[in-house]
Amino acid sequence: MITRRELRLQREAAERAAREQTDAARYQKPDARAASRRRSGMPSTGRPGYGGDTSAPEDTATSADLRGFHLILLDDAVEVSDVLALIHNKLPDLPPVLDEHGQMRLSRHSRLSSGVALDPSDAAALEVPDWAQHAIVIDCPRDRQPTPPPDWFADADGLHEAFPAGMPDREEERMLSLMLSVASRLHTGVRLADEPGLPTRAIIPDPEAKIDLYIYSSYWMEPPVVLDFVRRHAPQAFQQALPTPDEDVLAQASIDHPLFDPSAPVILDGYALLVPLGEIDESAGSLEIRVMEAEWVPPIIAAHTDAPQIEYHVHWMDAESKRYQPNQGRRFRRMRSRVAELTDAIGAELLIGSAGIGLDENGFLVTSRQLRA
Repeated sequence: MITRRELRLQREAAERAAREQTDAARYQKPDARAASRRRSGMPSTGRPGYGGDTSAPEDTATSADLRGFHLILLDDAVEVSDVLALIHNKLPDLPPVLDEHGQMRLSRHSRLSSGVALDPSDAAALEVPDWAQHAIVIDCPRDRQPTPPPDWFADADGLHEAFPAGMPDREEERMLSLMLSVASRLHTGVRLADEPGLPTRAIIPDPEAKIDLYIYSSYWMEPPVVLDFVRRHAPQAFQQALPTPDEDVLAQASIDHPLFDPSAPVILDGYALLVPLGEIDESAGSLEIRVMEAEWVPPIIAAHTDAPQIEYHVHWMDAESKRYQPNQGRRFRRMRSRVAELTDAIGAELLIGSAGIGLDENGFLVTSRQLRA
């Protein structure tokens, strides 16, 4: 499987190539820029105004068949089996294989089809990035919220712009969430089904926006142990002060429970460590390592163990809460990349130290080898 670092390097190379194309296109007429789309954000590929005075490409037989479905777009580095493996991470009851009809039933109302290869004329007709060479088809209901999203709401992937009359709801929301998480992990994209009155909508999730890690283990590690692991990569890490009851509370507890010993050591059921990130950037904020018994266990974890799980969550909190906003500047992306490297390094230590199972923020399995790559 491709490592997170390899995917990150591929994406940076693609962005550099796209910037070079954009710079070159500045000296051409505006129509020539239509085919050059950066592989991040939500491309403006709508048919209204396509290429200025240029008419939209003619439909092909393939594009005509696909327009009514949500599509997962794949490039030449990704196989259909990669998508099935990731879906199995989220839905472990489903075997990661297609049936004899080339399909996978995702739920009672939704199914996945292996889809078709896209040649350049298909991609042009569907108005998707030119790197898209295969489309996986998702057939699901159209469930929408009855009112438009409020003006203050901004979805990290741009769904509020794609669905101005009402956000996806229920089954469609679950399917689109699954599709976008797969596309984010694989550094690909999603094309939404055509709808009357709306332009073509292709969403390319920013895979670097989600860098949190979750480690699940049956072993509880005391704060000094976890702090030692974290300080191997962040010497400035420290444990947050634990709340202590005041004397009146202790006195009342002694009255209510005669066997209560106020001098006994406190038994923790959770704690947090903080890693200030000022050395990276003043706006980087901090990492918080949250440790507690998991109230909810992801299906892929529950499928392999019945034991209670301790959750070790490595969570990034940037100073201005901008990490999920689209179209980040170069400085922020550079800072975020350094935070991601530190998050991966700490996550790898905790994963090995706890003999646990790791998941990325999208809910997909990660190994210590991938995190250290």
